[in-house]
Amino acid sequence: MQSCAILLLSVLFSLLGPGIVGQKNPPPHIVVFMADDLGWNDVGFHGSTQIPTPNIDALAYNGIILNRHYVLPSCSPTRSAFLSGKYPIRMRMQGTFGILGGEPRGLPLNVRILPEYLQGLGYDTKLIGKWHVGFHSPRHTPNHRGFDFFFGFYNSYVGYIDYRYVQQNMSGFDMHINDQPAYGSEGQYVTDLFTTTALDVINRHDPIRPLYLQVSHLAPHGPLEPPYDELVDEEIKNITDPNRQTYARVVSRLDDSLGRIVSALGDKGMLRNSVILFLTDNGGAPIGKFRNWGSNWPLRGTKYTLFEGGVRGVAAIWSPHLLSKGRVSDQLIHVTDWLPTLYRLGGGDPMDLGPIDGVDQWDTLSFGTGYLREKLLLNIDEVTDTQAAIYKRFKLVKGSLFKGYYDNVEGESGRGPNVPRYNTSKVLKSAVSDAIREHLGVPVTQESVMNQLQGQATVNCRSSLIPATSSNQYQFRRYNTASCNDTECLFDISTDPCETTNVAKSYPDIVEELNLYLDNFHNALEEQQRLPVDYMADPRRWNYTWQPWLNVHDNPYLYYSNASAAIGTVAVCAHVALFLLIVALRAFI
Repeated sequence: MQSCAILLLSVLFSLLGPGIVGQKNPPPHIVVFMADDLGWNDVGFHGSTQIPTPNIDALAYNGIILNRHYVLPSCSPTRSAFLSGKYPIRMRMQGTFGILGGEPRGLPLNVRILPEYLQGLGYDTKLIGKWHVGFHSPRHTPNHRGFDFFFGFYNSYVGYIDYRYVQQNMSGFDMHINDQPAYGSEGQYVTDLFTTTALDVINRHDPIRPLYLQVSHLAPHGPLEPPYDELVDEEIKNITDPNRQTYARVVSRLDDSLGRIVSALGDKGMLRNSVILFLTDNGGAPIGKFRNWGSNWPLRGTKYTLFEGGVRGVAAIWSPHLLSKGRVSDQLIHVTDWLPTLYRLGGGDPMDLGPIDGVDQWDTLSFGTGYLREKLLLNIDEVTDTQAAIYKRFKLVKGSLFKGYYDNVEGESGRGPNVPRYNTSKVLKSAVSDAIREHLGVPVTQESVMNQLQGQATVNCRSSLIPATSSNQYQFRRYNTASCNDTECLFDISTDPCETTNVAKSYPDIVEELNLYLDNFHNALEEQQRLPVDYMADPRRWNYTWQPWLNVHDNPYLYYSNASAAIGTVAVCAHVALFLLIVALRAFI
């Protein structure tokens, strides 16, 4: 009876209009808090007690834990998908590895993105932190892509204190305020710098106007640098690996950032009409390139892979507008879904967005009924010959990187007899919980319910742990995992989320359907451009600073997607031909 009533309310509200309850209320403030390379097992609400994340956990327990939220396997593709609502294969952004410093490519200019849409709805749009979807020309930078204000860096990472980025033999400062280098800002721990900038944005904002604030932290991307204060939580002191302990300190400061931002929203009177989304761009990197000692345990795979550890990302959403919250959602959600969902929340009609891959998930999230998605494309990378897709409970994976180097279960379990018990009291007393209680006047999720939700959000795999022999941690039981290098793998991720057993022979019809699904996307795929690093971008040419180096009118590397690609190719060829002709003529003068 209760579910029937909720369903009737859902239908009624959908008839009232595209916004929240017919948009009688003003559009909500939208805050997106994006971590970088955060592991599945590095937040408390997924079952690990190793790293204290009381604010992240409080947001999740009082909102909705998104237990089947999928992203791309690395930074640039995920951010492109989030901003555009489109699969990266449609925009040449599907490469497994992100955009290199000095590589003249980026999110195509003819693809309209989230902040541009929200600007059209009257939003004040702010980006603090990481960009990493192209900056080779001024038109590719945030202020020219819909953000009214930008404070952050263009590349994949910077030093946590000096804000420098190194690419091959090129090194330079990479911190900007709008279109200008933010010289003099270095020296402050970057997580704190972005947090104080976000607090300043909130404090200066007129609450009457809707705010879109995206805080895209560097943390916990490698190479790691810990905060320079000496304060370390007792839970973190129990971590024996010094590198993992450094990672835990970086994540703890990230958690503190969320608490301070939510508190500021409350103090400003904005929390009552806010939607806060927390997510990571991909899984942790416990091994290999840009190792950060994160953990995706017990999920198989790391950043760069299409296994669950690489693409099943930590995510949660909170808002007083959610009618059904304090729960774990197993709804299939893709990072492309946030464009239509947030646009709808802002008062827009998702039908105005044209053909995109994302779907509006608000009703499903808010009312807790229905299942909008049955399928999603994880990625097709024609260069590394890797691809994967999901249909309901099944997942098809084809191909593997570096002979499976990244494909195993890596990182610490965060469990064991000597690991501290989960501190729900700290979650209950967190800045996020305090802000909800104080500024909304409502009770927060209690400790007994937290334990229940944590249990529901924890992934368990058969025979995944064996007792440790000498360490205070449990150790992994290494699975005899199926290799997907030479044959396609089908996994039933509802019963086998650790992707240990290839069931392709048992479900040939599902394999055929997913192969047809992938084939259709192959037909729509635009080949990624693997452009060489342009040494005109060398920071030594630009006052030792990373910044746009190509004039938009003289740039043979600007490209567009879909129908515009052919026109762009002709224009590029004509431009290059003219350039070569001029060079040849000069040779004879």
